[in-house]
Amino acid sequence: MARRKSSGAEISLFPFLSILVCVIGCLTMIIVFINLIQMNQGEGKDPEEVEVAKEYVEVKRKKKEDEVKLDDLRQLVENLIQDREDLRTKREKLRRLKELLASNEQIDSLRDELIAKLNQLMRMNKKLDKDKVDLLAEVKKLEEEIKKRKLPPDAAALRVQSSGSASNIEPYFVEIADKTILIHTSLNEPPLEIPSASLKQNKEFLDLLKKIGEQPYRKLIFLVRGNPASVANFNRANSTVTGFNRVSGSKILPGKLPLPGEGKVDLTVFAKFLK
Repeated sequence: MARRKSSGAEISLFPFLSILVCVIGCLTMIIVFINLIQMNQGEGKDPEEVEVAKEYVEVKRKKKEDEVKLDDLRQLVENLIQDREDLRTKREKLRRLKELLASNEQIDSLRDELIAKLNQLMRMNKKLDKDKVDLLAEVKKLEEEIKKRKLPPDAAALRVQSSGSASNIEPYFVEIADKTILIHTSLNEPPLEIPSASLKQNKEFLDLLKKIGEQPYRKLIFLVRGNPASVANFNRANSTVTGFNRVSGSKILPGKLPLPGEGKVDLTVFAKFLK
């Protein structure tokens, strides 16, 4: 085939194409070389280094597991601390409830005792009210009787004489009337009047018995009016003295002097023992 001849000068592309082909070839070789290096990355390492790397990975994994377990343990400890606080609070509440229960039982016991004493006082008060009504009725009856008989309102005084048998005796006089007793402590002041129904609980009478029982030379003398009611009242007073001796260990032996009449008691003979 005949080559066509150009009429002018031609440009040759060989150098450019050669350079391009060379560059492409170099790049291809570089890519292949890099892939081979990556494929054979672990083949050329020391077995000890590989083992160390594996251990590192395992340790890291265990560390994560331990961190999870540690978090669980922290939560468990916090729960135990909270449970302990709750238990302490419950124990404190239980202690307070026990104290409150014991206090309530003591209050109930005291309340029952106070109710019993209140009932006793109410019964005693009713009896005293009844005795007061009886006394007022008896006084009124006696006043009417005095008016009928046209007797003087005051009877002659009854002088109590000393027997003279024992000059070292210090006497204490208690007059026994129908439903009361009268403790004589003074010539100028009226005697202390105590209803016989409350004799066993009366502080003044019990204090008198205590004072007499402290010394052997002190003597209790009952001045008994001459009527059946006074005699019955004397037996009640004497029984109270006997009960006091039994409880306190005293040895009070009361004497007895009759009062023949309804006049006022005259104790001027014993003025040195009275106020």
